[in-house]
This record gives sequence, structure tokens and C-alpha cells, in this order.
Amino acid sequence: MAASRVNDPRDAAAPDHLDTAFAEGPAQDVAPDAAVPASVRPSHSGGEPVTRSIGAFEEARRLAGLKWRVLINTLTRSTWILVGTILGGLYALFLLGMALTALIALGGEALETVVVASVLLGSLLLVGWWLVPLVSSKADSTLDPSRLALFPLSTTGLVAGQVAGAVVGIPGVLTVIALLGWLFSWRGSTVALIAAIPCAIIGALLAFVGSRCVTALGANVAKGRRTNEIISMVVLVLVVLLGPLISLFATGLGQVWQLLPTWAGVLAWTPLGAIWAVPGDVASGHWLAALARVVISVVTLLLLVVATRAGLRRALGDAAGGAARGTSRPQEGVGLFDRFPANQWGAVAARCLTYWLKDPRYSASLLMIPAIGAVSWFIAGESGFSLWALPLFVSLLMAYAISADVSYDNTAFSLHVLAPVSGRADRLGRVVALLIVAVPLVLLSIVLWLAGVQRWDALPAVVGVCVGILLGGAGVVSIVSARYTYPTPPPGASPMKTPQGFTILNLVVQFVIMGLMALLALPAGILLIVYLVTGAAVWCWLAPAVGLVEGFVVLWIGVRSGGKWLDARGPELLQEVAAYR
Repeated sequence: MAASRVNDPRDAAAPDHLDTAFAEGPAQDVAPDAAVPASVRPSHSGGEPVTRSIGAFEEARRLAGLKWRVLINTLTRSTWILVGTILGGLYALFLLGMALTALIALGGEALETVVVASVLLGSLLLVGWWLVPLVSSKADSTLDPSRLALFPLSTTGLVAGQVAGAVVGIPGVLTVIALLGWLFSWRGSTVALIAAIPCAIIGALLAFVGSRCVTALGANVAKGRRTNEIISMVVLVLVVLLGPLISLFATGLGQVWQLLPTWAGVLAWTPLGAIWAVPGDVASGHWLAALARVVISVVTLLLLVVATRAGLRRALGDAAGGAARGTSRPQEGVGLFDRFPANQWGAVAARCLTYWLKDPRYSASLLMIPAIGAVSWFIAGESGFSLWALPLFVSLLMAYAISADVSYDNTAFSLHVLAPVSGRADRLGRVVALLIVAVPLVLLSIVLWLAGVQRWDALPAVVGVCVGILLGGAGVVSIVSARYTYPTPPPGASPMKTPQGFTILNLVVQFVIMGLMALLALPAGILLIVYLVTGAAVWCWLAPAVGLVEGFVVLWIGVRSGGKWLDARGPELLQEVAAYR
């Protein structure tokens, strides 16, 4: 009896109430776990778990429900997130109300006007849904295929679930409401209004499926960190240029107003605008044209579904198999470290210059400067004031850029503390890397200034002011950054991410630092103003001498003083920056 007990699966040490679970025969008194879906419960026969298909429709419903639960939990986990969402939703409702008012008012216009506006606005809607995933693929990863790869989901169910999930959220809801308003723009014709109902459904599917298609096809392309960095920087530049672009569009719209019907006629035969012109064709009795446009839209929708399925299958396979299709190229030497002196400041300069070229938090600045130059050129006007300020502003920004160097290092700053690298070498190496990057950009801004204002006679004075700001500002920052750090995005994060712990006080301190740097430009700046007023060449040539001497003196003081403070506070700085997330 004892021997048989040893071979029994029921261990003698197990609680008595578990014996019934191993008893012979069906365990009718043990209720199945309600938390485990029936489709993946093990069979009662004692065999392997059997996965039963629940159908694509049920899969889509559950995925949409998952998206809704995650959305609700995200909004309710923090009061400030909820308040911000409510405020953003109210602003979106205000814009939506204006759009609905315009669409309803559009219904009282002539049929040709309604068709033109419908095609242009509908095409813009599809472009927005199809392009936004390219720049915000990581904004909503709730139904990311890489997270769902190990679940027993069919490709059809996943496609349907992602399309249904696109409706769950503020953009999807606003789009549906806007399409309902679009229906009222056809109220002038009963036949057109009836035809617009299925067209609105097809248009919504084109938007949602197209968005999922772009996301699925771009999943493999956007795997690498470099691709995400490039996208983040491009978006940052577009944000800077958003104002001029809107102004340019508004100005050009009045000039090309007469061409809008022609553009709408072309778009009406493309996948972007075909479905939006169908109600107008029906109202006009052009049934053959309406049928052709419906065929174009339906075929486009089918192609998007096929492409989405293919992209999802690829993404699911890569995620489940842990595929890593990275390529590595053999490299010789140690990169930029071969180009600098083999000493402490040379090693720091090489490392910092590598960051300037490869870290998006640094390289975003390299893209921002040309964008700022484009904005200055656009808003220059007849006075050209913005172009006069451009070289000075670029010099100020570049000198200020290294104020965040220690914060950007984050835990890598431990290399400087443990090596140990002297504070003076640290300060000097960072300044050398800055100058290698900043000097070409400052020269580019001076070239833009010359091209815009044509004041070659004032070139020496402008150069003097820029030299004073760049060198003197680097000296000031070398001191301040050894005593004060502020939160920055951590390594690997987007340069547009708002770091935790950043407060209004940090912003005020930054403006104070930039104000101190701007004060250093006063001696050479005053000489420039005197020259512009009097026209005496002596003042023009005195400005670069003053700027050069003052800049080098402040830089020398900053490197020495900042180095001493860095030697004294290295461990404390490391503790501060390591906490930034």
C-alpha cells in the first residue's frame, strides 16, 4: 500500500482537498476557471490543450474591447491625464463643431461646389489617416502585432480587430462624427443623400484599413532605432516649420482658388477622392461614372486588406520567431578617437562629437538650425530684422547646447567620474566638440544673412558679435553645467519627449542662463550698432577684435572654474543625472 502511494501522482504532503482533482473519473465538482477562455482550456480527457477557433468576428470584438479597456485605464490612472484629455477633447469638439457647421452650411450651395469641397476634404482625411502612422507608429501600440504574436489569433481576426480598434479612440470617434456631418452636406438631393450613406462607410473603411496597412507595412522598416530617430527629427522640423507652412498655404490658397475644381476633378478619379464624388454623380445622373468610382474605391480597399494581411503575417512571424534582421559591417579602428589627440580632452571631444552625429537628442539641433534659418528668411520682410538676428541667435543656441551635456550623458557620466577625467579636460573636450559642429552652422547663418540683407560692409562686426557669443557663451555654460543640471530625455528616447521632473523653475533658470550669455554680446554688439549709425569703419573692425578677446577670456575662465567645480561635485552630478528618466 505504501509503495502504491509513492507512485501515485497525489503526494502525501499535498492538502486533502487537492486529492479530488487527481481522482479517477471526471472531476464534475471542480468548476473550470472562469478567467481562462473556453477556447484554450485543456480537454477533460487528460490530453494536450486544444485550441478552438472562436471566429474572426469574436476575435475582432475582443481586440476592440481590449483597446477600450486600456484606453479607460490610461485615462483614469491619473487625475492630470484625465484633466488633460478632457481639455483636449473639448478643444477637439470645438474644432469638430466648426467643421460640422461648415459641412451643414455646404449643403445649401450648388451641387458643383459640394462635389469639389467633398472631394478635397475627403482626400485630405484619407491622407491624414494614411500618413499619421508614419510619424507616430509608437503613439498607440495597444494592438501592436509583436504583442499579440503568441496568442492564437487568425490574421483575418487581427485585421478586423485592428480596424475596429481604430474607431476606439478620439480620432476614430471624431472621424465617424465628421462623416455623419458629411452626409448632411448632400441634403439638397435625396438620391445623393441615400448614395452618400454607403459611400461614408466605404470612406471610413478606407481610412481605418489604410492606417492599419501603413502601420503593418512600416513595422519592419521602423524596427531599427535609427529609423525612429530620423522620423522623430523630421517631425520636430515640421513642427518648427508648421507656422510658416500654414501661412504659406493660406496665402497660396487665394491665388489658386480657381484651380481647385480642376484639382478636385483629378482627385475624383484617384483612390483618395473617388468615393467622395459618387453622390454628386448619382445626383447628376452620371451612373456609369459613379459605378466606375465605386469600383476604384472597392478595389483599393481590397488591395489595402491584402497588403495589411501580408504585413501582419510578416510582423507576427518576426515577433514569434524573434527575428532580428540586422546587418553589421566590419569596422576598422576606433572611429573618431583616431582623429583626436590621445589624451583626456581628446577622448572627451571624440565621444561628444560622436554623440553630436549619432544621438538624436544632439543631431535634432543640427536639423533645427536650417529650419530656423528657413523661418527667418520667410518672415524677414523688407526690414530684414529676423535675418540680422539669425547669426546671433544661432550662436547663442549652439553655445547653450552643451549646458545639457552632463544630463544627456546620464549614467554614462560615471566614465568621467571613475576614469578619472580631470574637470578641466572634461570642459575643454566638450567645448572642442561643440566648436567643430557650431562653427559651420554659424557660418551658414551668416551666409543667409548676407544673401538676404546684402551688407558686406558690416560682415566683420557681425562675425565679431557671433564669436563673442559662441566662445563666451561656451565659457558661461562650462561653469553653470558643472553646478546645475536639468532633466532631459534619457538615452534612446525621442528628443521631443518631456522628461520627468522638468518644472517651470527649470525653464526659468534656462532663460536666465541664456540672458547671461546674451549680455556677453553687448560690447561687440554695441560696436556693431555704432558702426551702423555712424558708418565709421573703425568701429566695424574693432568689433571682431573685442569679440575675439572677450570670448577667449571668458572661455578660459569658464573651462578652469567649471573644471574645478566638476572635480569637486562629480559624484553629486552623477547621482542627479542618473535619476532622470
